[in-house]
Order: sequence, then C-alpha cells, then structure tokens
Amino acid sequence: YLNEYECSITPSQIKKVMECGVDELFAYKLLLSNYLAIENQEIIDMYFDKMVHKLEVKDYIRNPYYENIPFNNKKIDSWQIKKGKYKPYELFVFDDFKYENDLVIPQVGYFNEPFYYLAVYDNNRLWMSITPNEINTMKQPINKAKGNVLTFGLGLGYFAYMCSLKDDVKSVTIVEKDERVIKLFKDNILPYFVSIEKINIIIEDAYVYLSKMNDDMYDYVFVDIYHDAGDGKEVYLKMNQYRNRFKKTIFEYWIYNTIKHYL
Repeated sequence: YLNEYECSITPSQIKKVMECGVDELFAYKLLLSNYLAIENQEIIDMYFDKMVHKLEVKDYIRNPYYENIPFNNKKIDSWQIKKGKYKPYELFVFDDFKYENDLVIPQVGYFNEPFYYLAVYDNNRLWMSITPNEINTMKQPINKAKGNVLTFGLGLGYFAYMCSLKDDVKSVTIVEKDERVIKLFKDNILPYFVSIEKINIIIEDAYVYLSKMNDDMYDYVFVDIYHDAGDGKEVYLKMNQYRNRFKKTIFEYWIYNTIKHYL
C-alpha cells in the first residue's frame, strides 16, 4: 500500500465518511482497513489504534532545521536537492517500529493538509529527506549525543545541525565519501548552520575511516549510511565487526528499532 497506493485516501472520501458522525482519524482508519482488505475486527482493534496517527504540520515546521534552512532546488551531476511534498491524507511511515508484548507495530501517519520537506536524490532515487520519520527517528540519538560527535553519512545534515545546537556537544565530525554530496551541502546548507564552527567534514569511506579510528577520538558515533532497514541490517552487521574494539565510544544506528526486527 505504501509503495503503490499511499495517496488512495482523499479529502472527499474522508468528508463523506465523517458525515456518518465519526471523527477524522476514525474515518481514516476505516478507509485504510477497507483498502487493505482487513475485515477481522480483532486485528483492526489490535493494531490500528497504535499504528495510525494524525500528525500536525505545525509540530514539524517549528523544528529549528525547518526554520533556518531554505528549501532551494540544486543539482550536481546525479545528486539533487529539491522540495518534496506529502499530499493531504497521504500515508507514510513516520517513526520506528514499536514493540508491545509479541506485537511488532509499524508507525504510520498522515497530515490533513499539504506538507513540504527537503529531500536529496541520487539518480532520481530518494536517498535522504527531512520528513517526520527522520525527525522522530533521530530524536533519541540527538538527545544522547555529547562531547565530540562523529556521524557516518551526511545526507542533508539534519543530525549534524541538531547536534551542533547542543551546548554539551563540542564538535561534530561528518564522514562522507561522495564529494558531490559534500559540495551540495557546503554550498546550500552549511552556510545556514548556527554553530558552523563545530562542523568538520572528512571525505572518506566509512569503513576505511573506522579502521583507523582510536577509541578515544569520539564520545558518540551515529551511523546513517543506508537507505532503509533492509540495507541497514547489512551495515549494522558489518559495522559490528569493527565496533568490538571500541570500549569508550558509544555507537548508535539510525532506525535501529526497525533494523533489529530483521536481525
């Protein structure tokens, strides 16, 4: 459904169902269960209340990154920064899996108005976007980051930006192997960083850099060099081969709660 029919629920459908006397979220869940051909009420009751969420645009556009980074379309070779859009009632993943007893509960949500976000594409394939999913799944790693921070993977610099705002973060080192991504970032995003003096960018393959790292170089390492949980699993397993020699350094992985479901 998310890959092919995520825009199936429309404002007119929601309005028609709400005329029966139910609220918007109930109407959305009813329509979604119909599109998914789920007739078992026990399954609907078990999952939908904890899985489907109505989101508010104002809760995200007040994010410091959204407030300070302009949404300008730019391109270098196959890499491109451009504005993306969620349509009203479009369904999307907005957070890591949640676990409750033996249940694995995906987290999906929608807005009832258009939502615009910044995205970077490689050969027209979405690589990174500052959507509710990225904002929510990076909250915990950003909260934990302190001291000298290292992040593998640049993307649009969201993690680096948010960490650099923290008083207990001394520096943020970014390891990125693609020079085109770095140039896009340096030309169009980095100049708007509030704490730009904390940022250091290294052009290097993540595994090559990791093999040369000492245990006392960084206090906190955040790994985000994969597209989703599928390829994230392979990165996690490979990174762990290097990680064992680090005793003082904290390692965190983007969307780990989802990745561990596939381990």
